[in-house]
Amino acid sequence: MSGRAKRAGVVIGAILVILTGVALATPVPVLAMGDGTHEFVASLEDGEALTYSYRQSIYDVPVYEEFVRRGDVIDLLRVRSPDIRSIEYFHWDGDPTKEADGLWAEDAPPSEHEELVIRIAPLGQQRMTTARWSYALLPMFGETVVTIRVARRPFAQSVMERPR
Repeated sequence: MSGRAKRAGVVIGAILVILTGVALATPVPVLAMGDGTHEFVASLEDGEALTYSYRQSIYDVPVYEEFVRRGDVIDLLRVRSPDIRSIEYFHWDGDPTKEADGLWAEDAPPSEHEELVIRIAPLGQQRMTTARWSYALLPMFGETVVTIRVARRPFAQSVMERPR
């Protein structure tokens, strides 16, 4: 191999290393879930839907809070449940309606949350879900308080920190 070919190979190799480093360091949007000691991240694109589901303790029924990520906030869109009382519990001005799947639903008033603060309860069956992933909070964190927020993390960090 000639000296010229070796130099070209070194230059191409250096460019590939630099491009790989840039790609791994580029910030990507994530949903960061943490309790102050541990943080887990999962991908959450702008406009992507997110559902926080749990068992409501008063009426002992599942509730589905449907959010969407808009920029750096999480916007609550609506709440659904098989029991109308768990929807009425929010005390919004609208009227719950029964949907084709049998769940009661009500659109939320405008709300943009920079973070959600959730107390994880042993019987709460709390879960964060998108179309691409779903994580139960109790096995991840135990019984504690968790803060959930939109964040940006380097691509390499977001891949390495994903909940298993």
